[in-house]
Amino acid sequence: MKVGVIGCGGIAPLHIKAYKRLVDVEVVGLADLNIERAKSLAAEFNVPKTFGNYIEMFEKEKLDLVDICTPVSTHARIVCDASKFVPAVLVEKPMALSVSECDEIINEVKKHGTKLCIGHNQIFAPNIQKAKSMVDSGNFPLFSFTTTQKESFDLLYAQKLAPAWNVLPEQKGIIWEVCCHLAYLQLHFLRDITEVYAVGNKVKHPVYDHFSVLLRTASDSYGLIDLSWVSHETDIVYELEDFTGRRIQIFREFDYFLEKTEKPPFTVANVARGFLTDGKRVLQKWGKFANLYLRKKKVLPTLNLINSYIHAIKEDLPPPVTPEDGRKAIQLLECIQKSLDEKRSVKLEP
Repeated sequence: MKVGVIGCGGIAPLHIKAYKRLVDVEVVGLADLNIERAKSLAAEFNVPKTFGNYIEMFEKEKLDLVDICTPVSTHARIVCDASKFVPAVLVEKPMALSVSECDEIINEVKKHGTKLCIGHNQIFAPNIQKAKSMVDSGNFPLFSFTTTQKESFDLLYAQKLAPAWNVLPEQKGIIWEVCCHLAYLQLHFLRDITEVYAVGNKVKHPVYDHFSVLLRTASDSYGLIDLSWVSHETDIVYELEDFTGRRIQIFREFDYFLEKTEKPPFTVANVARGFLTDGKRVLQKWGKFANLYLRKKKVLPTLNLINSYIHAIKEDLPPPVTPEDGRKAIQLLECIQKSLDEKRSVKLEP
């Protein structure tokens, strides 16, 4: 399978690493407006050809799949262009800047018979899949799902882990770039969200950078999103609670899955047990972190997504994350933005 990648910025190396680990898949070309950046990345990963124009890549290479790793403001145009040349497209999350752009994309890929997958990779993380399996089996009747992400944009930018355009209003800022992951996870676990209420502010940047969201459902479950990009300490934790009070925590950056079952420290024995348990959890957590980075497992969710999509292409199956799924995430983001702007709850239309 011949793959071309458009956009050679921050996320592209992670995607290329995933393709390099797959059998019978070859990245044959990279395209970027900054041709020197494309050449540098091509040299790093031994990709034979580079292009300053993605249309030229489409015309000169008979691609089976094109992977779009560009800023969200370019997604609609590039996907629509790619659908005329390439039978399968993977586009990084979020799908587009608006629901109307999503509709434009969906209409165009249907017209050309192009398969399209949206790069919501976190649902392919092993611990997310484990939690989803527990919920779907009925063994963990979900009552609430809380997604917390606290980071510092300044620190991420200094470490070249976030580009400057992440906080630009024209790119829809942190809601689109970061909250997109949390919104899609909420939709993954809560299928019947009906209402959105968000509160927050533009603390340090020209876009909302510190906010919380309450998600009401048609059932008895609910969701919470707590997001900040002005935090001094990083904290990325997803917590699920069932109707019996059982709790699960997933520490994303540590690849750590924790079921919280310890008794409260009301007795000396329980205090001692709690002390030992805390120590054990710290060792497990940082051991997982070391394993994650030393064994390069950081690529795993993206690898699982791409591998699943390639299987779908070969077997002519629906993509693992459909354009309609991507559109639902954008619809939820628009409701969050509207609730923040208008300081009121917003209905999420089915």
